[in-house]
Amino acid sequence: MQVENYMSRTPVTLRDDTVYWKAFDIMQEKDLHHIPVVNESSKVVGMLARRDMQIAAQHFKELPMEVSEVMHSPIVTISPDEPLSEAARQMIKNRIGGLPVLDADSQMVGILTETDLLRALIDQLDR
Repeated sequence: MQVENYMSRTPVTLRDDTVYWKAFDIMQEKDLHHIPVVNESSKVVGMLARRDMQIAAQHFKELPMEVSEVMHSPIVTISPDEPLSEAARQMIKNRIGGLPVLDADSQMVGILTETDLLRALIDQLDR
């Protein structure tokens, strides 16, 4: 089982200069827990997690912030042809819940989350 078989192929992304509150609204509206962050060249530069945004909101309620101030960077990524087991190992090792999936040209082609891994597990258990 490979990453490409379970990843989400059209992930929502945010620019690194997006205002924190707009990013929070997008996460809430689309019920997302992880959003890849890209720069003006569409290169993946970070990962934004809902948990991190909630923590930041408690500490910085009055300050205007950009996503770049809250995101995780550098990021851990994976390629679409990697086995799901390697993706799970990377998530556990790095204590993260989502991996941007990059092709050989470092272009993002999807995102793999904990939920995607659970879908793969269910598929295996149902066999």
